[in-house]
Amino acid sequence: MQVPVVRADSSFSRSVAPVRRPSPLPSRGLLIEWDPATFRQTLERFADQPVRVPHPENETGSPFPFRLQVLDACVPPPIMLHPHWEQALTGFVREQARGVPRNAGNRNYKDSSPKYEIAVALTPLRVLAGERSTEELQAIASGLELPWLRSYLSFRHETAIHSIFRMSPHETTAALRETVEAVDRIRPSDGPAAEAAAAVRRLQQLFPHDRGILLAICMRLIDLDPGQATVIPPGCLHTYLSGQAVVVTGVSDNALHAGLTKEHVDLYELQQLTCTEQSQPSALPVFEVGEGEQRIPLWSEDLDLRRVVVDEDPKPVRVGPFSVLLAATDPVSVTVDEVTADMEPEAKMLYAGEPVTATLAGPAQIFVASTL
Repeated sequence: MQVPVVRADSSFSRSVAPVRRPSPLPSRGLLIEWDPATFRQTLERFADQPVRVPHPENETGSPFPFRLQVLDACVPPPIMLHPHWEQALTGFVREQARGVPRNAGNRNYKDSSPKYEIAVALTPLRVLAGERSTEELQAIASGLELPWLRSYLSFRHETAIHSIFRMSPHETTAALRETVEAVDRIRPSDGPAAEAAAAVRRLQQLFPHDRGILLAICMRLIDLDPGQATVIPPGCLHTYLSGQAVVVTGVSDNALHAGLTKEHVDLYELQQLTCTEQSQPSALPVFEVGEGEQRIPLWSEDLDLRRVVVDEDPKPVRVGPFSVLLAATDPVSVTVDEVTADMEPEAKMLYAGEPVTATLAGPAQIFVASTL
């Protein structure tokens, strides 16, 4: 479905006739279903010259150098790691020189770019990211009586997560057996040991015999309430244990899977990437900019991301010159002057044109990403 909105002076209509003009954007606004692969052609149907978009250096051709999606951790996604800039560049050049096809299942580096990830909670959200402190890991090893973890912590010459990647298949199987038996036998009431036991029980049901269960024990647990956000930097192992979130990432396709997956896991490469301490996740401040409206800072000042909570009454929000609207968990209606487009949960629409005030009708949570 495409909903073209044509601007003539201050009014909008459903006309799709082209208008002559020198402007790099249509002189009217366009409200269309957002598809990064076809949006440029759709815009140019209503323009008499090629449409210039911001961030021309972006290989995707999208005006947004990031991706925006709803994530539902009903089943936790794979534990993964996005490489640092140096790691991505080195790995990409190496695999290109070896002639590894970019679409090969064993390809680790699809491009030479790093990748940040930001998660904004839609519901209570539990994130596993980075690595716990030595004190927390010792409390888990003691509280759950885990010989494998206690032995790795006693060496102190490498991190526990790096040790897990070095385990042989026999060692991995033995450690998983010890862990499952310990969680069945011991019921800690609080603290890191209780958190680790809860994570093991959840993951064991979905991913039995997976190395990711051992990794999850060693990863930091972050609890977010709706509207709170965290940033996961490159070089940080992460997954989502439960809840729903809007996840914003860079456009890089570099993601090395480490666990909770049946896809290719390159243990040697993961050992190289985790041989020193990992980057750690951090809380991301969310700024209140109006009643029911928050601004979420991204990694570029040219980009604006807002979370808008609409109750029973419609709510105005500014859009343009390029804005993508994402309906998070509920249907929402978007009105620009007299034209209304209905969006289903997780649907996205693009507004392109002069900045205007759109009206959102819910109740719903809507995310609006704009170029400035």
